[in-house]
Order: sequence, then structure tokens, then C-alpha cells
Amino acid sequence: MARWRRFERSDTAGGTAEFREIRLEGIRCHLRWSAGKNVRASTSAFDDEVRASRAEARKAAEWIRKGFVEVELPADGGAAEAEAMVLDVIQASVKHGVHPGFTPVPGFEETFHCELTPGHPSSHHNYYVLRDRGRSAISFNVLAATHDAEAVAEFLEFVTAHRELPFDGDSHHKVALPKPVGGLSHVLFCSPALGRSHRAHLAIADRVASAFPIFDCEIGDADTEVLVDARIHGHGSLPHSRWVRGPKPVVDLRFDVQPSFYRPQSKFLVFQPSDLENLLHALPAATPESWLELRSFRGDVACFTPESAPAYADVLGRLSVRWTAPAFYSSLASG
Repeated sequence: MARWRRFERSDTAGGTAEFREIRLEGIRCHLRWSAGKNVRASTSAFDDEVRASRAEARKAAEWIRKGFVEVELPADGGAAEAEAMVLDVIQASVKHGVHPGFTPVPGFEETFHCELTPGHPSSHHNYYVLRDRGRSAISFNVLAATHDAEAVAEFLEFVTAHRELPFDGDSHHKVALPKPVGGLSHVLFCSPALGRSHRAHLAIADRVASAFPIFDCEIGDADTEVLVDARIHGHGSLPHSRWVRGPKPVVDLRFDVQPSFYRPQSKFLVFQPSDLENLLHALPAATPESWLELRSFRGDVACFTPESAPAYADVLGRLSVRWTAPAFYSSLASG
């Protein structure tokens, strides 16, 4: 894991009043900064590593212009942290109370489970599929209200057989399940950097990957890492710990609809169904030059103009199935 860079700015008395920290990790820039007595943090994902590196350089230059000075951080635990057991680190990190502990999942080698805050409406079952003698793992959470032991067992059958997949160097893998889990037909494996499931545990943050069941239409077949990041971490992200739910299909849009409350977008970005509804509502009354393109999870693209704008209700039901542009138009025409 790349080390943090720290910048400090002292007050007039010579004490450290503020700090800024930044860490580059692939296509992501992680930030931490002081806000009074609190520490805040954020993560930004970029289209590629070159853009992420440029963003890091710009941010560092900005802080220096504002009077911050880069300081050397103390050496980290390095080798000791690399040998730390995943489950040990998690249990030791509990600041209030006692961690309930992990129990082996019967029938699955090196697989453990715990339930946090049993009986609470937001209680979750946490699962860990270990590898590398416990020094790394795949994790997933299931909201207790949607937890089904049989469905989890079927999911574990597949995940344990593919426990090396999210560590092969790729950011993610979307794989069809042999049998749907509560209607969810695929599994999304995420690298530790993309999943970010244990970013609060610095010693193991880059050694715990993620996996969870999804509908086919929720992740694009050719999605880049930054698109998947937006779908699982961005505004209106997938509720992937809820295993009983309806699909949340891909809504990728680019457009120039004037007048509207939306700025023109020249490249496809991740939007919510409500944005599509608003744009389709505005399109019929827009200028003749206005246009809206919708890309499906298969990569098919349909383009709408003020003259061809369909009703949102007609589009909504077709977002979760495969379609091509001609078939899409004909299906709308036939109702």
C-alpha cells in the first residue's frame, strides 16, 4: 500500500493548527484533513492512474501555495502489519465493548462468520473467506432482515471455489452464478482497492477483497473500474448487503438538453433513474438540437430527440433486459 503524504500549517504560536494528507492508490486519491478537532476523509476515483497522479500533484501544489509544508511521516509497521491476521486485526479494532468473535461456518474451509448487534434493525451478518493462511480474505455482509442460511451457503460454495479471483490484479470480475441467490443472478468480485470494505483497518485494507450477489443489469459487461466504483460507492449506490430486493439497473447517460437543470455531458456518466425521468420529461419541450443518449448494461445505446422522446414509464421496464437500439425503438412503438 502506498504511504500517506502529510502537509502541515502552523498557527502564529508555532503549534500545528491544520494538516492535510493524501495517498495515491491506483485510480484513487484518498484524502484526510483536520476540521477543528475532527478529522475528515474522502476518496476520489479517476478514469485512469495518470489522471489520479495529476490530481495528487495538483492537490499537493495547492496546499503548498496556501502555506502548508510537507513533513516526514514516521515509519509504519510494514513487515509486522503484512503478517497480521485479518480476523485478529478486526477484533482488536473494537473501541467500545467487545467484538462478538468469529465462528467457523460448517462445511466451508477457512470461512468465518459473526453477527453484529443481533436484534437491531440494521444488524448484519459478516462473512470472511480466508486465504494466505488468514492474512487476506474475501468479505461480504448480509443484512439480517434478508439473511437466508441456505442462500448464503449456495453463495459460499461459489465464492470459496474462486477465492483467488479478486487478487489476480484486475479491479473486478462479474461472473454468472450457477444458481440465482434470491433472484440475484451474478456475483461481483472486487479487489481490495475497489471494494474498500476495510479501509478503516489500515493494517489489512489492501488485503480484504469484496464479493456480493447482483442482478445482471446492475453492472455493465464492459464497465471500467471507475464506472463500477461509481455504481457501488457513489450517490444511490447498490444496496449490495440487501439480498432480497428488486434490480437497480444501469442508467448511463450523456446529453445536451436545453433548457433543463442539467449541464450538458459529452461522455457517459452514471446517473440515477430519477435523472433519466427528469430529462425525458424536459426533452419534448427542449430546443430542436437537444438530444439524450441512454446506454444499457450490455453497451447498447439508444438516442432520443425532442421528436422521439418516449415516456419514462415505457423506458423503465426495459432497462433490465438486453436490447439493441432498433429493437428498443420498435418495442416502444408497439407498447
